[in-house]
Amino acid sequence: MANNIINYVRKSREKLLLLGYFILILVLSWPVSQMLGNGWWNSNIVRSIFDLRLLFGVELEPISVAIFGVFVGLLILMTIDPKKRIQAVLLWIGLAIALLGLQARGLFLPNVSFVASFPWLLGGTAAGLILGGGRDLFKVHTAQAFEFRRASQMLFYLLAAFTIVSLLELHVQYPEILNVTSETVELQQIQSPTIGLNDDSLVSNLAFSGLFLVVVKRFVQYDAEKNFFILGPRASGKSLFLIGAYLEALEWSSQDNSDTPLKPTEDLMSMIEALDQNNSEWIVEATGRGELKELGFQYVHGSVFPTNVSLSGVDYAGEYLSRLPDAITGAVSEEDLDTTTQRLRDGVDEADTLMFVVDVERFVDNQPLEISEYFSILQATNGKDVMIIATKADHLAEEFEQEQGLEPHLYFDEFKQYVNTRLRESENVNSLITETSGAEIHPVYYQTTIDDNGNRVPMRDSSGSVTTVGFNELLEEVGRRA
Repeated sequence: MANNIINYVRKSREKLLLLGYFILILVLSWPVSQMLGNGWWNSNIVRSIFDLRLLFGVELEPISVAIFGVFVGLLILMTIDPKKRIQAVLLWIGLAIALLGLQARGLFLPNVSFVASFPWLLGGTAAGLILGGGRDLFKVHTAQAFEFRRASQMLFYLLAAFTIVSLLELHVQYPEILNVTSETVELQQIQSPTIGLNDDSLVSNLAFSGLFLVVVKRFVQYDAEKNFFILGPRASGKSLFLIGAYLEALEWSSQDNSDTPLKPTEDLMSMIEALDQNNSEWIVEATGRGELKELGFQYVHGSVFPTNVSLSGVDYAGEYLSRLPDAITGAVSEEDLDTTTQRLRDGVDEADTLMFVVDVERFVDNQPLEISEYFSILQATNGKDVMIIATKADHLAEEFEQEQGLEPHLYFDEFKQYVNTRLRESENVNSLITETSGAEIHPVYYQTTIDDNGNRVPMRDSSGSVTTVGFNELLEEVGRRA
């Protein structure tokens, strides 16, 4: 029962988030708008700044309508942005509620005529479109993603400024500083300045404002906040793992008609070009000593709240893994570290999540797994999140199918549980899972076959493409953790 609930929450995570954010917008928009209204009526400095318009004979109405137009222009761009469309719809709902809240305080809607101030509304909207990057709408296809990051960020800054300034004006009591008339600006003479605190509804306003800004900040986020770095012993399938992950991300992009480039590195594309040859062999060889290849790409995770997730790593000879713990702890001086070890150390330091590779082929063949360094790395990097990746899991796929009578790619959850159970038979793997607070093992593999020489080679379809299993589930898990 508990597992079913957990699986449902995982699969429905985005829909549940959407429901949660919708409820938060409904709940927060009214009290925040009331605070904005009260902050305006109690303000000194802000109203004095707006009163500077009197020097130029400008009414408050066109200025407020123009500011509203800028907000609308930015929100229009956010609505056009495929990644932010749903968030924009929620903000439109919040805007409607906020306008009603301000109206209840006698502000904005009762005091403006959008017909008379239409040129100001149009000008403000145009300014918002231009400042938010609306000119990109007229560009032909480029290597850049179809995003309006500047519009989302400016929208957040505007809302943050309105909220924080209103909060301060409402709860910080201070004497009047400026006196603005149609002719002069006078600095008030303050004999004995006193600053006080209005604690009426302070706690609730702080809570509503803070939660509101957290929600809006989440709305304008484009990129994942966590970095992932892969580590593994020699010939454990690190390169093929990253290639398989990229091929799965490419399939996602094709199915979703995504406008976001995957931005694969040159080294990654060179490996994929080799694997893509219509050849029965793997082509991609284990990385040689001294070689250093930067492998990485990005993909879009999520349909309701899409986020750009970057998955990157350094392809290196597995022998360097044994040098890494001393490099992390500083036991080896900087000048004694070679370039590869330095790059590995930097990758581990910058990563939030380490991806440890366990070679299933070695496990099945009863060979040493060479993962003892993982324990030293865990001790040297206290606090890092960990994922355990079982590469070459096809070596257990046939065994699973024979024992269970199920095809692994069709019953992947059952196969995943089977792999976890089998690999726990290794004391090293079982200890690693214990040290990582019961981390789940994620199996991935290429569908393979045995050739005439008895070698395991990739199975290819009629077009010569390889077939991967488990990478879809892995990218989903990485996206959830990001």
